[in-house]
Amino acid sequence: MSRPRVISTLVALLSVAACSHSHEAPAPAAPSPAVAPSATAAPPAAPFATESVSVPPQSAALALHRAAVVIDTHNDVTQRMVIEGIDLATRLPDGQTDLPRMREGGLDAEFLSVWVPPELYPKERAYAQALVQFDAIDRMLAANAGSATLARTSAEVRKLAADGKTAFLIGVEGGHALGDAPDTELLRRLRQFYDRGARYMTLTWSNSNRIGGSSGDKGKTRGLSPFGKRVVAAMNELGMIVDISHVSDATFFDAVHASKRPVLASHSSARALSDHPRNMTDDMLRAVRDNGGAVCVNFGPQFLDAEWNKQHEAVQAGAGPKFKAIFEKASADTKAAQLAFTKLYQQLNATLPRVPATLVIDHIEHIARVAGIEHVCLGSDYDGIPIGPEGLDDVSKLPFVTEELLRRGFSDSDVKKVLGENVLRVLAANEH
Repeated sequence: MSRPRVISTLVALLSVAACSHSHEAPAPAAPSPAVAPSATAAPPAAPFATESVSVPPQSAALALHRAAVVIDTHNDVTQRMVIEGIDLATRLPDGQTDLPRMREGGLDAEFLSVWVPPELYPKERAYAQALVQFDAIDRMLAANAGSATLARTSAEVRKLAADGKTAFLIGVEGGHALGDAPDTELLRRLRQFYDRGARYMTLTWSNSNRIGGSSGDKGKTRGLSPFGKRVVAAMNELGMIVDISHVSDATFFDAVHASKRPVLASHSSARALSDHPRNMTDDMLRAVRDNGGAVCVNFGPQFLDAEWNKQHEAVQAGAGPKFKAIFEKASADTKAAQLAFTKLYQQLNATLPRVPATLVIDHIEHIARVAGIEHVCLGSDYDGIPIGPEGLDDVSKLPFVTEELLRRGFSDSDVKKVLGENVLRVLAANEH
């Protein structure tokens, strides 16, 4: 669940269906189905030091950060572009993302999310709204043609970074964005999304769909549907990464088995450290490793710390009547309703204590230890999460990741893998 996602939160609250997730240490996960190792899978990394090390000066850490190709695999600022009409080229007084702060943070490449609120835009309306968001991205790129460009390949990302330009890629968040049409038409639209720049699609969002079950609703026990297997095969053929964030555990394992190319969890953290259904269990981490994919850590405090998430859910539940009042007016003006939801959601979460940015590094370190250093990356969910961790408040603060990884004994080479090289490998492995 993230900042603009409050509409589904409200629906869950009103239906008294907000699931009560355990916030204690998770029980050992049941053994996962065996996953055949992929030819692209890298072996687990050699152990790295985490004891006291000679910490390089901050200037050396910043130099390494600037030399690396830094990639974030999930950002929801697209919603602000559509709803508020923000100018991404201007330093914004609020939010977590804009081009000036991206440059300050050394962020070379950003995946912009195309996400459609399914309650506001159901069925075929979801497809139409997805196209509105693709159009908004096109306009932003045209307005900033001198400094930002759409990237479609790993080679283009590298070249743009070398040229000092910001690379934008696109990820479609939730297969419901394909709409509600015959299967053949949905597959045609999948190709259309790819042609317009989408380089991954999250199979589900918090709502289950024709592709498979989601971790966020009653479909959480469902796996990949027969049509979902066709979608995965079509994505492999196109060169579009299969994104397994948000999906049910059953859909996860089905998708990893079905995909012949490396998958990506674009914005998920480690369930062993924070028991949230959006996060990956250790069995899932190993399955991603064997598939050759990567898990990109989400910066949202609800995914980093189970106790914070417990407070987060309680605050939302207490504000149920306020959300309901906004929701009842949604049909008159969907943009105004979504904006009002977002602002209230952010205000409520600003009352909660901050979590430290070191938790992000804890999750990175855990995934690296379980799956290997070649299989962990950054998926901030900025402008989708209610508030960033203290020290990683927005995109300008990304050098903290490099500084803290070095402090914990990660090598320069391993830091570069986390910052972007792992994502570039997965992207390249899906290309034709």
